[in-house]
Amino acid sequence: MVLDATDFEAIGQSAIKLFDQRVATADPDICWEFNLELARLESQVIQLYGIAALLARREMELEKIAQVWNAMISVCDAVAAKIQTLCTEHPFCQASHDKILDIRNKAARLRDLHL
Repeated sequence: MVLDATDFEAIGQSAIKLFDQRVATADPDICWEFNLELARLESQVIQLYGIAALLARREMELEKIAQVWNAMISVCDAVAAKIQTLCTEHPFCQASHDKILDIRNKAARLRDLHL
């Protein structure tokens, strides 16, 4: 079975949903709980990036490779938007936002190579 763009988006939305659920139950006075959940979300994006790279290497058609990277960009955009909304309450999460944008930029460069 091979993942496609809709699978990536579904995995990304699932990660965001779980993040929202865990953050909602975390004590707002305990910063390490929020930091842990943010680290988990970052880790999931990094794992998805690795999966995208593996899928892209196995794919022979340039258009399909570009689709894989487009899906990764979409996931990064959704996660970055989620983190950005939290940065007003938790300014320290700007570093996580920047990491996600770095991953997005890498995915965009790889997509552009295959267009």
